[in-house]
Amino acid sequence: MSEGLKELPVPCYLSSEQKQHSRKLYEQVFCEDTKKFTDFYYAYKIRDNKILALMEDGQMVSMLHRNPYRMIVNGYEVKTDYIVAVATHEDYRHRGYMRMLMEKALKDMFSEGMPFTFLMPVRESIYAPFDFVWISPHTRLTERVMQMNMEEQNSYLAARYQMFCKRDKRYMENIQAERLAEIGENPSEKMPPYMARITNVCQMLQLAGSREERELYLYVKDSLIPANQGFFQWKVSESKSAARKLDKRPEHVDLELTVGELASMIFGGFRICLSEAV
Repeated sequence: MSEGLKELPVPCYLSSEQKQHSRKLYEQVFCEDTKKFTDFYYAYKIRDNKILALMEDGQMVSMLHRNPYRMIVNGYEVKTDYIVAVATHEDYRHRGYMRMLMEKALKDMFSEGMPFTFLMPVRESIYAPFDFVWISPHTRLTERVMQMNMEEQNSYLAARYQMFCKRDKRYMENIQAERLAEIGENPSEKMPPYMARITNVCQMLQLAGSREERELYLYVKDSLIPANQGFFQWKVSESKSAARKLDKRPEHVDLELTVGELASMIFGGFRICLSEAV
């Protein structure tokens, strides 16, 4: 490297011990969060999440949290990540650090077979360049539903929605702790809607359905995850869906679309309930 040029930091996942060190950056960037809420987040949410970070000048300067959820999608149970706490220290902004973290996270999700990721954006303009699209408004569940146990909530949601976060023991623990942390706070009257991004095209196609049996050949464009770009054969019916990536161009292509357009097409066919904040 030429003299005088600084080497770019490399994204890395924090160890369990290092995760607590990210709190300083969290508090600097998300200063609107109360100490009580931040205490909840660092006591409960980082138990299971992955924190991708950049270090420079001996300090953590940028980070992205991957908070895991089990999602029920069209009757299938899949692992997904909710992206939160995307933050860069104010002295290190406009250097492309967020893009470095996002691209690393998205490629890792592909490798892990994760069909999609979702988030609640501050602004659409931040995430649209990464092919995130709007999928659902925030659903405010009634107090009656919130008081149900996890089996009752899962049954209630499954009867009404095709996509929702599965309630399990850890989910219920986190929600209860989050509600306690919010006691005395004025709840937001209007929560932003959610955006999502397909991270593995084959895995995502296999979650979709069709009222009639169809075989389609797709060409999907994805500039951020090269392994997602190419030709796909998709066989879909009301009861099952299968997809595979092709080695070469098929005789005909039924649809040519970006990964964002594919996401809009698939998520647009689901009745979605999302009410998670972190």
